[in-house]
Amino acid sequence: MSLRRIRGKKYLTRAILTILVAACPVIAVAQAHPKAQTPAPRIIVLPQKAIAGAPATLAVLDAAGRTLPNVVVELSTGQKVTTDVTGRALFTAPSEAGVLTAQISGRNTIKSSMVVNFPDPTPQASSESPSAGLRVLSYPHFLSIHDQFTIEGAGFRGEADANRVFLADQLCLVLASSPVSLVVLPGLHIPIGAAGLRLSVAGLSAGPNPVVLVLLEFSGPAEAVNVGAQGKLTVHVYGARERLVVEVRNGSPEIIQLPRGNVQRVTTSGGEPNAAEIEMKFLAPGNYTVTARLIPAASGLPDL
Repeated sequence: MSLRRIRGKKYLTRAILTILVAACPVIAVAQAHPKAQTPAPRIIVLPQKAIAGAPATLAVLDAAGRTLPNVVVELSTGQKVTTDVTGRALFTAPSEAGVLTAQISGRNTIKSSMVVNFPDPTPQASSESPSAGLRVLSYPHFLSIHDQFTIEGAGFRGEADANRVFLADQLCLVLASSPVSLVVLPGLHIPIGAAGLRLSVAGLSAGPNPVVLVLLEFSGPAEAVNVGAQGKLTVHVYGARERLVVEVRNGSPEIIQLPRGNVQRVTTSGGEPNAAEIEMKFLAPGNYTVTARLIPAASGLPDL
């Protein structure tokens, strides 16, 4: 059996496993009429919260987590913005509190964000400059080195690159931002284990705050399998000994079946090794893809 890891050229957002299931060649397949290709998935990244009337930044990613330039995004305010060479676009949040939605032109991809008023309408909290007290109020304490994460606080900038975020003293990529929320992707060469999370905005600093950086990896059956066979996937956590909740998604439901549906959560064993096993069944020959991401301790139901 062929076991292949998919790693994005630049920005991969989560652990991905692709495996080839053994199949006998069928000549009729080669002669069949090709099916119309489904457009490649695209993902909109918005800050979890935006400030009414203030600048903010969004990003568009492909299925592997790479940023996409020249994508037109339509906002519920009527604005249309196009991502630049970095795959991001600056926009202005609605002037009133509520829900902002963003959609890629010509696609069903939709993302939403809450729009709120400034909690403290004083000059120090203006939309043009960060608060005099740059603060980090909420962040995940366990981070996957390949997955984006959210920081909530005060004193951030709506222009993504004006917010500098560091993990283990290495610069990260800010995908989306508002004055109160950042969506961040760790840098390319960040080590696993205990580290510090630090922010710098317009000469002001916050942190370092303690985090643990982990690597998620899958392992699957060691040999080629037949259709109808049972097997096990194992998701491994490197860099932490704590029990962690991992969300696993089956990206190929026509090829494999997971016992509790295509989106399920498992808790790792803790200790060393730190892992969790998932039963699986092979339904058809072909490649299949499974992804995994860490779930913060207080998170709710899976985001379908």
